[in-house]
Amino acid sequence: MELPNVNFSSRIAALICGYLFNELNDGELEELEQWINASQEHKEIFESILDEASLENQGRIYNSVDVDLALISAKQQLKFVERPGNNTNKKIRPLWIYIAAASIILLITTIGLYNLRNPKPLPVPSALAKRSEIKPGSNKATLTLANGKKIVLSAAANGELAKEAGVVITKAADGMLVYEVKAQNGQDTHQMNALSTAKGEQYQVSLPDGTRVWLNAATSLKYPSSFSGTGERRVELSGEAYFEVSKDKIHPFIVKTDRQEVEVLGTHFNLNSYSDEEVTKTTLLEGAVKINRRILLKPGEEGVSAKTGTLTVNAVDTESSIAWKNGRFVFENELLKTALNKIARWYDIEVEYQDQNLESLPVGGSISKFDKVSEVLALFEKTGGLQFTIKGRTVIVCNKK
Repeated sequence: MELPNVNFSSRIAALICGYLFNELNDGELEELEQWINASQEHKEIFESILDEASLENQGRIYNSVDVDLALISAKQQLKFVERPGNNTNKKIRPLWIYIAAASIILLITTIGLYNLRNPKPLPVPSALAKRSEIKPGSNKATLTLANGKKIVLSAAANGELAKEAGVVITKAADGMLVYEVKAQNGQDTHQMNALSTAKGEQYQVSLPDGTRVWLNAATSLKYPSSFSGTGERRVELSGEAYFEVSKDKIHPFIVKTDRQEVEVLGTHFNLNSYSDEEVTKTTLLEGAVKINRRILLKPGEEGVSAKTGTLTVNAVDTESSIAWKNGRFVFENELLKTALNKIARWYDIEVEYQDQNLESLPVGGSISKFDKVSEVLALFEKTGGLQFTIKGRTVIVCNKK
């Protein structure tokens, strides 16, 4: 990769942009890694830049920047964004990468994040500087293969990740994990894989049968690398996921949780089964599902299993149940504890109550998942009687004074 002959700040900007475009050679990767490991501040800057979710709010952060001019500036200063003569290998990249490149160039070359001769960080009024505000989650996950190998998907480049007994696992351009059965040749293609998200992470996977699954934060999905040769398609879930199941009348799709077994032939549904919640909920959007082999749900219904073993069916607003998948928090007369549990998983925070009675306070409202956590909490303060204090990564809930 050809880099412009510019000062150190621009050099770091160019290296970071080259990383985003996956166009750094080994030497350049090592150079960038040395800069990242030079200080905690450098690591925080780099992690902020890689946070796709926060880039959705770049308009708020850089409200004085003309994005069109920024893109032109980025392309002029970074020759590797579009190179003459390379059109045959030209990649179609998400817009957020170009916005990131423009933002990095404008910030680093005009303000200067760091100077080699002066390691003291300059005050940068942006999301790239050390922030007291807790940032939202983003598309990240860890894939664990049958042999125990772990692949951190946020760091993995697009393309083929692994092969297992005739099954090819790739990371698509949109970030989705895709399984494809190439050949069996008598090999065991039913090796178990696990896709897991921590707090502050979410991800998507296309299973070997074409079923698409969206994983919410703090979720784990276990599944075979291939469903071929089996009478059923069985997976195990802990946490929350939205399923778009590929139709197959002969091979039912079964999702096993600690309190429910959901059986479907082809349908769209959301399954919420966190171990720290009082109930497990299956919400049906289309098609039909059977819970625990006895309760049949219709679209617009939700099956709720309690720890006591009881199972009830309620009519619900399905859009609020899958709001998390569509980038929003929607709370409809929800207990404060349940609402804050959702927020805690997404923002990777802890919640402390000064008065335990506040846990059962009903709250409501709707807001983007990618807003600042303080803005999300302010939504509850408007209901009256509540006050939130943020200390580190802990949110303290108390009665308004």
